[in-house]
Amino acid sequence: MAAPISVKNSSPVTMYILQICLVIAAFISLSYGNRKVLDTRLPIHHDPEAFTTYVLVVEHSFDQGMTPKFSSRGTLSFRSNKDGQGMFVQTAALTAGEKRKLKDLAKHDGIYRIRVPTSLEASPDDSSLQFVSTFTRACALLESRLTDNITVSVDQSGNVLGVSLVPMDGSCDRDPTIESSSLLDYFNTSVALQVTTAGPTPDTQAFVRKMEDEREMKEKGKGPDNRSFLAKYWMYIVPVVLFVLVSSGGDQARS
Repeated sequence: MAAPISVKNSSPVTMYILQICLVIAAFISLSYGNRKVLDTRLPIHHDPEAFTTYVLVVEHSFDQGMTPKFSSRGTLSFRSNKDGQGMFVQTAALTAGEKRKLKDLAKHDGIYRIRVPTSLEASPDDSSLQFVSTFTRACALLESRLTDNITVSVDQSGNVLGVSLVPMDGSCDRDPTIESSSLLDYFNTSVALQVTTAGPTPDTQAFVRKMEDEREMKEKGKGPDNRSFLAKYWMYIVPVVLFVLVSSGGDQARS
């Protein structure tokens, strides 16, 4: 067993070496601790759109006329306000009365309508909501067995510019009344969000600058005419001189 080192009886050289070792050990410990802290401080990037979901309530109507009544069909959900696919969730299965209305519309070549609010951030509890709407032939939707595509078009600010509804089968070739009601409970809807981009704006400043330059050039070209009298009117003087010479020559010949 090694004897413990007696600091009291150690030489100055030994004490100096011990102090250096303690300083080195403290420096290594401090550096290692800082490195561990730095390693654990990973950069955090916050993407607000990664946690934002936009939900639009979609309503439909089986009524004809100028003032149809709408009821809830479901919701359209989008994970961001950029181009991409969305998801449709139906509120409830179609009732027997709604199925009967849809078949009656198809039989008389009527139209089936849907509408959505005019903003991606619209609250469904807002009583002053405004809507954009579209329609399709009821027979086409019936033949598609409620399989359709809904596309919502918005601008850069999230304002809804339009909505389109396209059934999978739009032929309307079959008798719509033969469709089994058991196949008309739920919609099979594909959803897409389409964001419009602003086109290039005209460069009006360059056009105005060009017009000003052309006007200045014209004004410079209209400066005072400093030419001599002969330089200005030679085309009038020469014919007169020739006429005088010819006339005087004829008079001399007669004399």
